[in-house]
Amino acid sequence: MNNSEVKNDVFWQKILQAADSLRNKELENAFKQIVEAICLDPDAPHPHNLLGIYYELSENGNLARRHYRAAYSLDPTFKPACINLERICMDFGNRPTTYDFGDVPSEEPDAHNETKQFNYRRT
Repeated sequence: MNNSEVKNDVFWQKILQAADSLRNKELENAFKQIVEAICLDPDAPHPHNLLGIYYELSENGNLARRHYRAAYSLDPTFKPACINLERICMDFGNRPTTYDFGDVPSEEPDAHNETKQFNYRRT
């Protein structure tokens, strides 16, 4: 296994750990994992999508929208960011919030790193 493969594995571990922490409302741990993932791959949309969820859970909608937009601008084909951005911009507060963590593999290639894209699961 070469160095870039190891780095990619660590990146995905951080993403999965952050998503699990967000689901469990362990915001401090989630933030730490997300920042570490950004340090490993600053051009990936995945950590920004998770930061958007982090800020929504922290009740900061403005920062949440900024990070969903950042994820979208890094990769417009990354569906979880598109779904979350649309949801937060169209949310009228009359339905339960569902987040797209982007941590379930799909068969679609990810334009960012040519691996299978972690597509959406709503919880």
